[in-house]
Amino acid sequence: MPQETQDPPTSPSVHPGHGCLTAPGIRKFLLRPEATALGGLLTVFIYFSIRSPELFLTTDSFISVSKIVAELGIVSIGVTLLMIGGQFDLSIGSVIGVSSFAAVYLANDLGLHPVAAFAAAMAFAALLGAVNGLIVVTTGLHSFIVTLGTMMIYRGMLTAGTSGFPSSVEISDGVSNMLTGPLLWGFPMSLLWFLLAVAGATWFLVRTRTGNWIFAIGQNRDAAHNLGIPVARTTVLLFMLASMMGGLTGVLQVARFQSVDALRGEGLELSAIAISVIGGTLLTGGYGSVIGTMMGALIFGMVQVGLVLVGVPGFWFKTIVGVMLVGAVLVNNLIVNRVTRQMTRPGNDTLVPGDDGVMK
Repeated sequence: MPQETQDPPTSPSVHPGHGCLTAPGIRKFLLRPEATALGGLLTVFIYFSIRSPELFLTTDSFISVSKIVAELGIVSIGVTLLMIGGQFDLSIGSVIGVSSFAAVYLANDLGLHPVAAFAAAMAFAALLGAVNGLIVVTTGLHSFIVTLGTMMIYRGMLTAGTSGFPSSVEISDGVSNMLTGPLLWGFPMSLLWFLLAVAGATWFLVRTRTGNWIFAIGQNRDAAHNLGIPVARTTVLLFMLASMMGGLTGVLQVARFQSVDALRGEGLELSAIAISVIGGTLLTGGYGSVIGTMMGALIFGMVQVGLVLVGVPGFWFKTIVGVMLVGAVLVNNLIVNRVTRQMTRPGNDTLVPGDDGVMK
């Protein structure tokens, strides 16, 4: 009698890759510039929330953080775009000071309306950036050296213009409130300008052809030139954008303090670079994001305010920022080295540079 054959027991259907749906996504996220910044932001927030919840987790504390983040964050956005393109600008702090003086001079001595004076000051800042960019692309000198020189030149111009003394200017409450006045619940209006700058710069970087050019130039300048990318023109544009962001920061400070002095903006170029690096931007160029810079600015602001709230002496602030900066560079280099090994491995096709500079 023939025996009935039984079909082998069926197992649940297995589709290739479904068992590790989250693994590729997690890996891609960890390769994004924002990953280390997000980890640092959460760590800093949780630490100060535990150490001093009654002081740190308050509206007043967050308002203090936002005032630091807004102005430093705006100038850091321009620095980030420039660093992604493989360049540096050490003159940005001096540009902030010179543009502040230009706004005060135009309003006081030439009698321009503050709004017109502020617009002209930002245009003047962009012109200073164009000078930096043109020197870099025409001479072939490294931007570090060029902007180190122009930093001293612009700072000397500011000192000569102010004669070493503060200069004040009267600005109507309407104009001042529009730029730096209270927004909601005491948060400054400058925070709105910062968020708008983040949104605009992010769109520009990841959604436009010029944004793709910036990543390409930062990754390999010669290869980008061979592909027909206008390297010189894009580089000058980046210097102008960075300086214009510095000019906006200078204008906001004039609106807030209604004065300018010879030390305005001094040292902010190093803070902006630190914020960009903490936010995941590589010093070597070709890798970074504006969202990461926003997180870096938040870390910077929270540490500065949080240390005061927990009773740590203020002179430790720069030490801690330095430690975070070195740590961010080490982590970013580890990520890039891992990406490089993955991309050079024979037969590997899982990681390729995307249009936004992120390995996918």
